[in-house]
Amino acid sequence: MLRIKSRWLAFAAVGLLLGGAAWAQIVVDFEDGDTSNWMFVDEKPENLGDVGPSAWEIRESQLGLDGMALYQGSNIWGGPADEQLLGTFAIYTGQTFTDFTLEIDVAAADNDGMGLVWGYTDTSSHNRVIMINDGWPDVPLDGHKGPMVIAHNRISDDSPWYGDPLAFAHPPEYVPYPEDGSRQHWTLTVENGHFTFTTDFGTSLEGDAPVLEGYVGIQLYAMQAEFDNLTILPLGVTAVDPAGKAAVLWGALKSD
Repeated sequence: MLRIKSRWLAFAAVGLLLGGAAWAQIVVDFEDGDTSNWMFVDEKPENLGDVGPSAWEIRESQLGLDGMALYQGSNIWGGPADEQLLGTFAIYTGQTFTDFTLEIDVAAADNDGMGLVWGYTDTSSHNRVIMINDGWPDVPLDGHKGPMVIAHNRISDDSPWYGDPLAFAHPPEYVPYPEDGSRQHWTLTVENGHFTFTTDFGTSLEGDAPVLEGYVGIQLYAMQAEFDNLTILPLGVTAVDPAGKAAVLWGALKSD
């Protein structure tokens, strides 16, 4: 009887651990209208040219997405002399991450700056990758203006705000995102500091960034856009260790 009971417990443990691997994935589709796991943050007014405020809301998609979507409709932008792509953030606060894969659907209603942030603890500390189709910033501190995709590490809440570019691409390597409201899909993978950003319209960027644990989110510069179907899969121990533990338990069960 004891052997049967221990075998049943081992089966149960295997099931729970394998089930835990599935729970590692986070999916946010905004259909419930709930923003309790989101934080909306604007750059401080002295860092902005258009002080905003931002206008984040969940609405029925009016662009190319399905059902409800997260939308930002203001023209908030910075820096004051238009020397850096600054503006507003939507930060997912449900969990912090270090290594992960993030996917998201996007629809653009303008041609300005939009991208993703990771390792976010506040406006002065995070990594970002951002795209812009228009020819801004006007007087770039780092020598890069749009059209482009560019990645930075944030170093301060004061000028120059971001450090030297971690990676960048200009046309023809940079393929402008669609501006007609059609659906686009982004993927960002970060592992051991190495990031890879890809899109379904042809733009990609990869490089190395400081290893930071923090939140993930969206950054906009003078941009109106919708976002939907955010999926985050943690990488490393959280995602793969349950299967490894299950294999150990299964081996012990077979030898029982």
